[in-house]
Amino acid sequence: MKADELWKKSLDILRDEINTNSFNLLFKDLKPVELNGNKMTISIENSFKKDAVIKKFFDHISNALNESFGSKIDLNIIGQINKKSFISSKNKKEDFHKYTFNNFIVGSSNELAFAASKQIAEFNENDFNPLYIYSDVGLGKTHLLLSIHEYLTRSNKNSIYISSERFTNEYINSIKERKTDDFRKKYRNCDALLIDDIQFLGGKTQTQEGFFHTFNDLFLKGKKIIIAGDDPLKLVDLESRLVSRFQSGLVVDIQPPGFETKVAIIKHKLNLLDLNLSDEIIDYVANLCQVNIRQIESIVNRLKAMSSLTNQNINIENAKSMIVGFDEIKIKNKPEASLVIPAVSKATGVSEDEIKGKGRAEEIVIARRLSCFVLNKDLNLTTTASGTLLNKNHASIINGVRFIEKELKSNFNLRHNLQQIRNTLKIN
Repeated sequence: MKADELWKKSLDILRDEINTNSFNLLFKDLKPVELNGNKMTISIENSFKKDAVIKKFFDHISNALNESFGSKIDLNIIGQINKKSFISSKNKKEDFHKYTFNNFIVGSSNELAFAASKQIAEFNENDFNPLYIYSDVGLGKTHLLLSIHEYLTRSNKNSIYISSERFTNEYINSIKERKTDDFRKKYRNCDALLIDDIQFLGGKTQTQEGFFHTFNDLFLKGKKIIIAGDDPLKLVDLESRLVSRFQSGLVVDIQPPGFETKVAIIKHKLNLLDLNLSDEIIDYVANLCQVNIRQIESIVNRLKAMSSLTNQNINIENAKSMIVGFDEIKIKNKPEASLVIPAVSKATGVSEDEIKGKGRAEEIVIARRLSCFVLNKDLNLTTTASGTLLNKNHASIINGVRFIEKELKSNFNLRHNLQQIRNTLKIN
């Protein structure tokens, strides 16, 4: 089968799966370049369209090619054919060098995590070890891990960055192929091991066992271990001996960025994209994005792409129209965390001081736990941030959240109170 023929068959499948507007905008510029065995190369010259296709439709295209070909296709999507630097593929080695300390925007929400990351990257013997960085999704954990990795690599250190998913796959394959010695040699002889999304080791008992021994071996040798993941108190599917080791070093969190930090992130992104936006638009985007940094980047990328494709100058009105309806962003305006306790007080009749106090009367405890739940689940605050507002520790916040989650299934009055609180805060 020729590349043109395979691509034509695949397009027929994709046309039925992909939104018509997206298909007409993006797929008409995709061209088959080469089919070599089971390797298919497709080109698209517009860099923004290329990025959009890879981000949103890579898996769709791969599946369509697999179905049309009758077996697994190894897909490459490239930019300008004559420039190797434009090659981009999920099967190519990711360009980690774009993630550095120099382009990490520091604010009050992440300054401790940033300082700790820089210090451990300098590889002093007296550094804390391990370093555990936690936050909600999209706040910069991976950027910091890759910055450490980049710094160590430039310093001629044998640094390994890997996701927990890939670590799991390599560990399982080493057992299947009877290459466990090679696996141990690789991971136990490095200077630094950086593992991302550690929570995804949950439930994988055999892999946890392998990682436990790897961790211990590296630790005893004085090698650096840097881990990123969820709040360690939420790692309920990981063995307690692993979690205790994560907590034996320095544990730092990253909070959602404040307004000033979001503005700085937006301006940095605009500079990289060579895009000029008014302060009014920048402030609008900063106020709109309440979830994570990836959301900000998605919006700015969209504005750049739309500006490039339509040759429009962006003002506040067309910026709003470009953002509205972009489903991938999933914008959700959230109230200020400081408004939660007053809203709970209003709904329950328990005073704010009582909620933040140590009283153990049933109605006070319920109000306090409702506050934990709204802060942690509805506003996505970490347990640390929630605990600061309520004068409680991590464990109290976790217990409060779990109690509410359980009781909501059968307690009508509790559900009613929670809905009142959400209505007051205008949480959908």
